[in-house]
Amino acid sequence: MSATAQINPAVEVKKLNLWFGEKQVLKDVSLLVLPHTVTALIGPSGCGKSTLLRSMNRMHDLSPDVRMEGSVWIDGESILESRVQVTSLRRKVGMVFQKPNPFPKSIFDNIAYGLHINGVRKEDIEARVISALQRSFLWEEVKDKLQQPARRLSGGQQQRLCIARTIAVEPEIILMDEPCSALDPISTAKIEELILELRSRYTIVMVTHNMQQAQRVAGFTAFMYMGEMIEFNLTDNIFHQPEKELTRNYVAGNFG
Repeated sequence: MSATAQINPAVEVKKLNLWFGEKQVLKDVSLLVLPHTVTALIGPSGCGKSTLLRSMNRMHDLSPDVRMEGSVWIDGESILESRVQVTSLRRKVGMVFQKPNPFPKSIFDNIAYGLHINGVRKEDIEARVISALQRSFLWEEVKDKLQQPARRLSGGQQQRLCIARTIAVEPEIILMDEPCSALDPISTAKIEELILELRSRYTIVMVTHNMQQAQRVAGFTAFMYMGEMIEFNLTDNIFHQPEKELTRNYVAGNFG
């Protein structure tokens, strides 16, 4: 994509191959993610979308049988190098999972936890918690019950809480693995509104099975199939003027 060549990417994946044991899941995948954009990863189940996403903050370090070749660059640093500190990387690259996973703590302590372990001064924590909740469109709903257990919140509220927990530590990049798949339409709409609001401050890469959602929130879309990057372009081009026949068939709903 020539349009991306003039801007330093927030994430650059170069010829990434990944195996779990003997099974190859990613095959020579390359991708450029521009800063302060939303990039959607689409494709059928099992095509490697979440595997690619998790490579961007070394989540695969937890898998004993994983093997990787190629490189992933964040802000000009090759993050797959053994010298890279994973804890520092994950402060820069936050993750929001498919199923909301609030800690068994209060609403306030869910947000404050990451601030504590990252050494934020105690006198600054309350303001940072409030700011994160406000930016996650959750403050008005929880401001009078900050000490209540976070798990009493609805599913949509829990997901916004998890996003607030992520942005409280001020990452540069937010990875979202199907953040709305377990939510009702109203909660989904709130999360999508939040994503659009956050893109001015963060770079967002998200996996979604919902092609309408990709069109609503993503500036760029990458279509994957059987571990390969088939096509990456502006979202409007992917859905209305795809270059590859495989992409055209997928977005038309002919398989998947």
